[in-house]
Amino acid sequence: MPSEKSREAGFGIHAPRPFIRYLLLGLLVAGLVFALLAYGKGTFLKAGWKKVMPEQMATNSPQRAAASSAAASPAASAPVPANPAAGTAISADDQAQKIWTDFEKTSWNEALQAWSDQHQEIPCKAFRGTIWGWDADRQWSHRCAQAEQPESARWSFYVFAVKEPLIPRLEQFEENTATLPEETLIAIQNSLQTRLTTQFGPGEDRTPKPLSAQAFSWPNLHWKSGDIEIQLFASEFDPQRRQGRLRLLAQHRTLLEALKEDERLKLIGAGAPWYEAGSEIDKQLAENLRSDFPDAAVMLMKQRPDTDPEELRKAIQQFQNQIRASQSGKQTGARAMVLAVPQANWKADEFYGALLKLLTSAKTSGADRKPVLIMAADRMARRLPWVVKNDKSHEGDWNEWRKQLAKHGVIYAENAMSSVDDFGGYTGALLTRVWSEFGDTAWGERAFLVLQRQGWDTSEDCSAGSDQFRNVVQRGLEFQQTHPHSGSLPEVELTVAQAYETWWSLSQAPPGEEDSDVVPSNYQEDAETARQKAIQVYERLLQSASQSEEAAYARRVLPRLKLGVDTGQRRYYCSVSD
Repeated sequence: MPSEKSREAGFGIHAPRPFIRYLLLGLLVAGLVFALLAYGKGTFLKAGWKKVMPEQMATNSPQRAAASSAAASPAASAPVPANPAAGTAISADDQAQKIWTDFEKTSWNEALQAWSDQHQEIPCKAFRGTIWGWDADRQWSHRCAQAEQPESARWSFYVFAVKEPLIPRLEQFEENTATLPEETLIAIQNSLQTRLTTQFGPGEDRTPKPLSAQAFSWPNLHWKSGDIEIQLFASEFDPQRRQGRLRLLAQHRTLLEALKEDERLKLIGAGAPWYEAGSEIDKQLAENLRSDFPDAAVMLMKQRPDTDPEELRKAIQQFQNQIRASQSGKQTGARAMVLAVPQANWKADEFYGALLKLLTSAKTSGADRKPVLIMAADRMARRLPWVVKNDKSHEGDWNEWRKQLAKHGVIYAENAMSSVDDFGGYTGALLTRVWSEFGDTAWGERAFLVLQRQGWDTSEDCSAGSDQFRNVVQRGLEFQQTHPHSGSLPEVELTVAQAYETWWSLSQAPPGEEDSDVVPSNYQEDAETARQKAIQVYERLLQSASQSEEAAYARRVLPRLKLGVDTGQRRYYCSVSD
């Protein structure tokens, strides 16, 4: 697969996979887990846990640390500084007391200003920067924290309602411990579990079930009370050093409801990926081509052909034999067990032949059929170098194939002319042709949407420049003028709104932000105008297509835009990762 440009690409809508794909995935994951855990010497984590914790830890009844008789009573612990000096050691009881005291400062659904007035010692700030991912809990408008360290308590405020007045409200509390030894983490967890059970009743143990007797998962404890949900778990743990961090996370109803919409909005917010086999566009193409081009239809829908059932059966049998051998004691010491699932690959000559057939047929097809064939050929042309590289048996034919394809308008970049190592060598010329020659057809509009969603850059290295938002705005506005009755208008308007939002958000980026090459001073000019235009387009979506997925996305981002709080949008800013 190609390396992804560091923009929020999201996940596409895929056609249903055959059941065997799920079986393969499940078995592969199981094999990898077994490999990591191993046997014999790999049991140290479980042994270490049992040494400190009795077996009844698996139940919901809280267990206290041996040296902590006062843990159940918050009043029994002395006050702990909000931010102990670096290197200052505090007891497990005191650390648990600090986290609990911070948790009790959480007044759910309280307005930012009111909460801040009550806790003036805790500084608050509005969000600025890049949001990595589309999870609702990352989209806070303001956050209050005792300090910048990872173990500092954080109170996060959100604004999801579009109705005025727009008021950020407290929806999440989280606090991590510092990196601590396993024994200390267990003691803190016991103390907090006791307090939580006393106030909210017995929690639910949502610890993943171990795949073997030798495996162990750190307890993931969960409480639900009224409008809040609470989790107590290890946010990180190093099994070799036997140390990690414990996290207490609590969330309120409004945020919990927003989190339920995340998967749907991820698809809308980032656009379905255009390069991945089996995407929605591939499904539409395959349905059109299945009768005349059955081979191409299957290749469009699957990244790889199905694994030979007999080869899969042999792999499963071998894995089962490994398990039986380890259980019978025939294996000694640490043994890694891996399910070696055989991977099938398309035969490069067959893939190339199917592509060439599409291109040849397109030359003699009518205007109604031609754009379908060209667009399908575009999809396969992008994947061809990857297929050749995996098959290996036809790498020597690559130069000749490339020359023949060039006669049909399939162009690969210079750095891919003599090698198939660069998957991103295809220039996307066929896709551009579908839009330019058949722009008034349904397939022409589909091509436009793919190009618009990709910022009019079909490369994998941002060859069109980083500021994709400028091109997206210009072409999106032109499309609205030339296609005023298109059924794709809501989708086009969404891209225009996101482009304006990207422009404004880049102007808000913190100078020198980690993992970012954005220079905010480059985007100050007209940035406020871009914010206002983004608001206008999003509001128009709410009015013209109120029940659409695009409108649902608009409701998520509008409140922060109206408040002038950075949304972290980078949808149309292109930057290549090292």
